[in-house]
Amino acid sequence: MAKIIKAPVLVLSIVILALATYILGWSQIFTVEKIIIDSKDKKIVKDVMDKISKQPAVVEIGQPLARVDRREIATRLREMLWVENIKLERRLLSGELHISIIARDPIGRLIPRDSTNVESIGFIDQDLENFYLPTEAVARALAAGEWSEMPEISIQNDSRELRSDIAQLIKTLQGKSLKVERVNAKDRISISTKLVNQGRRLDISWGSVKDLELKIEIMNRLLELKANKSVKNLNLSNPTSPIVSR
Repeated sequence: MAKIIKAPVLVLSIVILALATYILGWSQIFTVEKIIIDSKDKKIVKDVMDKISKQPAVVEIGQPLARVDRREIATRLREMLWVENIKLERRLLSGELHISIIARDPIGRLIPRDSTNVESIGFIDQDLENFYLPTEAVARALAAGEWSEMPEISIQNDSRELRSDIAQLIKTLQGKSLKVERVNAKDRISISTKLVNQGRRLDISWGSVKDLELKIEIMNRLLELKANKSVKNLNLSNPTSPIVSR
């Protein structure tokens, strides 16, 4: 008896699923009525709309909402070098398709050795690779609200190992609520930063990132001393013999 009851229920479920699939993916009931780029910057909105509308368009008015391919849109928009990914929101009742842009998330901006080169700006990404963007693309990312607090990085002898040390230093310092404004790295044993600690701007020489937690603890203890209220420079290369100066 139980099997007789289950069979119609199964058939009904299949019919409902097929009907829902047709309505969402093939019918003209839930279609794209409006494409909205979630950005206050008019130039970004125009650039994104131009990119997704370029033939063959990756999304069009009148297209079933359920058939809009987020990956296809993201792939197209990644041609704009500052774009990492997108967020897509489908609003079935209003027919609105909202696209939010996620900018790339580098750990820092490279200071060019040749200051006359203003056509592109270099960055170190989360995978420790250097990448370069046109100045205009960087301006678009800034306008999108990204990268405003990004540290500047000056490297004299670039290597993946040194980039890894810099990434570790920035992540650790930011994890301690310290604002890193600039990192200067001659090599792996000559790393320094300009940072802000509770409103105080400091120049810190770390040497290497070895014993970094200990060096940060010593820095905090030194800054707590009344005698060091005016201190602006700390050399923590040798944490057992720190040097402070004004």
